This record gives sequence, C-alpha cells and structure tokens, in this order.
Amino acid sequence: MDYESNKSYIDVRSASMSIASMVMGIVGLVMSCCVYPAIIFGSLAIIFALLSRGGEMTTNGYAKAGLILGIIGIVCGILFMIYALITVSVQFGGFDGYLNYVEELMEEMGYPDYSNPYDFYDTL
Repeated sequence: MDYESNKSYIDVRSASMSIASMVMGIVGLVMSCCVYPAIIFGSLAIIFALLSRGGEMTTNGYAKAGLILGIIGIVCGILFMIYALITVSVQFGGFDGYLNYVEELMEEMGYPDYSNPYDFYDTL
C-alpha cells in the first residue's frame, strides 16, 4: 500500500482498526441468528471501534458504523437466544422435555443401536 508521506503510523493504524471494526460489525450482524458468533464478532467490532480512536475523542465513519453494527449484532444475538429459550420452554415444557423429545425421535429412527454403531451410513 502506498500511503501519503504526511500520514503517521497512528492514522494508518486507526484507519485499519476502523475498517476491521466495520467488517466485524457486518459479520456479527449477519451471524446474529447464531447466538455465540454474533456476540463474539459484535464485541470485537466494539473493541476495534474504540481502539481506532487512537487517543482522540472522535471516530471516523467506519468506526461509528462498526460500533453501531456491533451493538445491533449483540442485541440481535441476545434476542435470538431469549426467543429460543422461550420457544423450548413453551413448546416442550423445558429443556428436559426437549431432550426427551429428541430421544424419542432417535428411538423411532432405530438409534442407538449398540450392535452396529455405524449403521447410520448403511441406511442412507
């Protein structure tokens, strides 16, 4: 990359951090239906946005976008987790009910069959 000679290392680092913040914010928002990646990438977006300030009190547009997208990604991830817990609670009567349901489905399919542990691939 060819940088102008009057740009300092701090300015280049701040620009890189703000772009990384925006990328992490976009990834966190896209992955918001998967709870844990949304929280991880959203947190990284917030951290990179704050680090991109470089000791100043202002941020550029990319850092602001990354900060906002990171916050939205974390909030959406938490809302999806709450929605999933409420759905499991209402639909199955709790997590134990859900595990019993999964166990019943596996027994209907013939699993676990301890005589041949790899029979799943034979049925395909």
